[in-house]
Amino acid sequence: MSSTNQTGASMRLTLRLTLAAAVAATALAVGSPARAMVGEQYEPGTSPVTTTSYSVMSPEALAAAVKADRDYVTGMRAHHAGALSMSEEYLADPNASSPALKELAQAIVHNQKFEIGLLDEVARNLARPARVVNLGFARLAFQPGATEGLGQRDRFMKYPIPGPLAAVFSEGAPVTERDVQFAKAMTIHHQGALDMARAYQADQNGRNTFLGLLNVDIVTDQTQEIALMRRVIAAYAGDADAVQVPASMVHGMEGMSHAGHGATGATQVSTADAHAGHGAPAAPAPAQRPSASAGHAGHGAAPSPQAQGGHTHHGH
Repeated sequence: MSSTNQTGASMRLTLRLTLAAAVAATALAVGSPARAMVGEQYEPGTSPVTTTSYSVMSPEALAAAVKADRDYVTGMRAHHAGALSMSEEYLADPNASSPALKELAQAIVHNQKFEIGLLDEVARNLARPARVVNLGFARLAFQPGATEGLGQRDRFMKYPIPGPLAAVFSEGAPVTERDVQFAKAMTIHHQGALDMARAYQADQNGRNTFLGLLNVDIVTDQTQEIALMRRVIAAYAGDADAVQVPASMVHGMEGMSHAGHGATGATQVSTADAHAGHGAPAAPAPAQRPSASAGHAGHGAAPSPQAQGGHTHHGH
């Protein structure tokens, strides 16, 4: 490309960002909500169009915001990968019996693989440099934050989560001890995702609208899935409280300070509250697994969830 063309392209980009900055300034003034396409699925007959979403902030806030996003993506991606391997192990186990849990495991594999792709695109965008635009009365930094429209591009159709009655109507397929173990382990695992999502939402440096809306999806889906798994546990004919969950069954949560979350030994989860086992006493940890006292490193949340201010999401 000639220097003249490069200059022209640079001027056009600057103009687009200046116009976007004006829109962002207006949004700040009127409080207009930002929207992302996190939940979009494939629509046959519609052409795939991907766009980049930007986080808009002062240049001084840029470094902390990018760090918060990167930490979150690192933690949630590893956490999702753990859910995939847990689900695949369960589906391959001949002792797995519950049709509801099998459907749930298949949904987790399908849906969270797509979400991992979303997170990878966020990481790729965060590696791109921000553009600073001087409006005269203010300077704004535009940080590429995510790629929207991936559902259409990848022809993604969300795998439905089993309904609340699926755990009850499973004739000829009694709930087994392995079913209870999986339900307990995945409940613990899901609670880790809820904690991570809520910590990002409460982090004043978490400014990525796309991640904020992805967290809404995560909290909605995984809260529903926890309710389903508790119903499966309650349908077990034996003593569900006596069924222990080895730490090796809970993947992708190393370094999280949640007692039962990063359990270093067998973990118990009550049928009354499948999260109650977080504080259960744990057996000594295998050498390769970090202690639960390692903190929230696996979460990727920089400040504590009590951080003030919440989000300032813009750029769509």
